[in-house]
Amino acid sequence: MKAAFASTVFGLCATFGMTAAQAQTELRLHTFVPPGHIIYTTILVPLAEQIAAESNGTLTLTLYPSMQLGGGAPELIRQAAEGTVDMSFSLPGYTSAQFPRTQMIELPSLRADGMATTELMWDLLEGGYLDPEYDGLKVLALWAADDAGLYTRDKPIRSLDDVAGMLLRSPSAAQAGQIEAMGGTPVALPIPELYPQLERGVIDGAMVPFTTILDFRMHEVANYFTITGPIFGRSQFTVVMNENSYNNLSAEHQAIIDRLTGEELSRKATQAYLDRAAEAIEFVRNASGKEVIEFSAEEQARIRDVLAPIYGQWIEAMAAQGIDGAAMLAFAGISVN
Repeated sequence: MKAAFASTVFGLCATFGMTAAQAQTELRLHTFVPPGHIIYTTILVPLAEQIAAESNGTLTLTLYPSMQLGGGAPELIRQAAEGTVDMSFSLPGYTSAQFPRTQMIELPSLRADGMATTELMWDLLEGGYLDPEYDGLKVLALWAADDAGLYTRDKPIRSLDDVAGMLLRSPSAAQAGQIEAMGGTPVALPIPELYPQLERGVIDGAMVPFTTILDFRMHEVANYFTITGPIFGRSQFTVVMNENSYNNLSAEHQAIIDRLTGEELSRKATQAYLDRAAEAIEFVRNASGKEVIEFSAEEQARIRDVLAPIYGQWIEAMAAQGIDGAAMLAFAGISVN
């Protein structure tokens, strides 16, 4: 069980005769987000500072934003798993096929808000449901975003009917299925590639958390922003650490990592996203030439009905992979007839 991993390896240094001189003292974290991103500034930088402070400078975490160490955003979790880097911050949804269990979080209307979804993710993690997907990794943080919304360049989305025929960026396979169910055509794009595609009109818009409006300057290329409510799936984010990198730390340094990461850090990251989304919405409300649209309760219910069959489809897809999706949903308090 990943959440309990730290306590089981606390004494590994002594077991394997690791001396303080032999223990790893430098860690590298790689991510796709730029240095001004809300998670970089409010979560990752403070984490590095706290690690340095609590270890009296004997353990350092160096951050590499904007893919400075090479590769693409979908490669980040693999880089950590293979030991190319010690840690990475990324989205499991970028490589959805590798995280079928985690992708349950992207089912429509699973929870009412990001914080409740983060709590569910940690319940699943601590219950062992997600273990196979993080083999060789220690999960330092795992959290959900704010509500996924829709924004477009030229044509506003005021109702379900407006989605028909649109080319919309999707962050994952699960959300691609939701776009298709509404009559749109999904286009898989990591968020750093969205700006130029939307700017040139290659795509019409995107299904995406609204934190991206400011963190990736999407307000410069999108003009219509539809607040949909909690009807779509939520993107998940994670900070993972190579298991061997963790094992190579001294017991003292392992304890520092344990204290500073986990569910509490994940809650902080969720709140950072919720606050940033609210800030972004207020920004575009007050910006010239931009329009914020909100789905009514009736329109949300209409879309929920359209998306409802996705639950049964997901259970069937999981069964084909030998995964009991119905049991996972039951654990989350959801039954599917």
